[in-house]
Amino acid sequence: MHLNRLLDVLPVKSVFGSTEHTIRSIVHDSRRVKPGDVFVAIREPTGHDGHQYIDAAIDQGAVAVISEETQRNLPITTIEVPDTHIAFSLVAAKFFDFPASQLKMIGVTGTNGKTTVTFMIDAILRAAGMRSGLIGTTGSRYMDRPVAGAKSHTTPYPMQLHEALRTFVEENAEYAVMEVSSHGLVSDRLASVKFDLAVFTNLTRDHLNDHKTIEGYREAKMKLFSSHLDDSGCAVINKDDPSYAYFLDVSAAKVLTYALSSSADISRVGPVQCYSDRTVFNVEAYIGSTFPVSIPLPGRYNASNALAAMGVALSLNIPVDAILQGLKNVRVPGRLERIDCGQPFTVLVDSAHTPDALDSVLSACREWTVGALIVVFGCGGDRDRGKRPLMAKVACNHADYVILTTDNPRMEASDIIFRDTESGLASHVAAVTIEDREEAIDHAIKYARPDDTVLIAGKGDEAFQIVNDTYIEFDDRLVARQLIETHYG
Repeated sequence: MHLNRLLDVLPVKSVFGSTEHTIRSIVHDSRRVKPGDVFVAIREPTGHDGHQYIDAAIDQGAVAVISEETQRNLPITTIEVPDTHIAFSLVAAKFFDFPASQLKMIGVTGTNGKTTVTFMIDAILRAAGMRSGLIGTTGSRYMDRPVAGAKSHTTPYPMQLHEALRTFVEENAEYAVMEVSSHGLVSDRLASVKFDLAVFTNLTRDHLNDHKTIEGYREAKMKLFSSHLDDSGCAVINKDDPSYAYFLDVSAAKVLTYALSSSADISRVGPVQCYSDRTVFNVEAYIGSTFPVSIPLPGRYNASNALAAMGVALSLNIPVDAILQGLKNVRVPGRLERIDCGQPFTVLVDSAHTPDALDSVLSACREWTVGALIVVFGCGGDRDRGKRPLMAKVACNHADYVILTTDNPRMEASDIIFRDTESGLASHVAAVTIEDREEAIDHAIKYARPDDTVLIAGKGDEAFQIVNDTYIEFDDRLVARQLIETHYG
């Protein structure tokens, strides 16, 4: 693609140099620039400023730079725009020929449940004979096959996002189902994307290191509905959440509500029965029918997730039989994922990393655990310090034994993270701090007795541990399996 074609979609303030270059790719990380690339200088909320790396990008072979600053004396083409975040999204969409416009786009936002709800929607669509792709925390995939896309971000950067969407289009997909993070929204990674359906799951404390207040966090989530949901689309909103009213009137789209604890367009009827391997409940829907639902995921909160997915499916007029079949078959990696090597106790891996998510997961485990409930968890470094003691308090409210360890300490000293977290521990609950995460998991497995439950929380299907600025291979599921086989194989 020629550079001058990219300019068609940009609100250009000035251009210096030739626009006749043939573009290889568009990059925002100067370390990844190759000859023929356009470099986009992005200012991140962390303070990282891509404008400081323009010279490095030139040295790597960039033929043009998109910048928020006037750059008159550079040896390459310079394009000045008001906002490089928006510009990056626009040129990425143009580079891949606007794939989002060729798909029915379904976006899911909220603090907890995004991954599970997207997997449920995908399973339902496939049970109905429709072709869909998934984008989110677990990566980008089409029909269970990984495709291009960044796994390190819930909502990928624009080039990875549109590359995945282009793959879906080429595979003749009808739908793209994706997680939409607050970071992705406020950094305008989705500036070029309109959604046909948008789902709000819940809002609890998270990412306050970025958004500062819960109100700021809520405003970020609302942007999916106010700026990206097509007026002819549909909003599916959790009526049980205290913030739901804020999401009702921010777009002109049709609204469907769902709820476990109150009346709604899609609501639970009667008890929610939770078992170690499934959840069973009845649903009453606005279409005038009541039907039983069984999902192979334990926990009352997963019943809520299922209602959200059902809201999307019903808005698409998918038959109830296909909805029930899809939910019956859904599998979600790293969400209460069972690690079974024949040991006489239960080992589960889950991504819960907020106080509310940990509370929900531990509550579910407590319902079926006959013996002791053991939890291994940590708190992320360089993140909201205020939630650390809350995590410990939640753990002590449910578990019989708490094992505190590291979870992506990043640039922060582990002893500071531990001190913050330990301040929330209760004196009546046995607890130990083990810095090495593998040793902590090993300790839990050696400590467990028949009928106990070991919950390894925080990372889910993540395959790395972030120490300083280095990504080290580490997968809780693989580590747990290896340790169980060592002790019980």
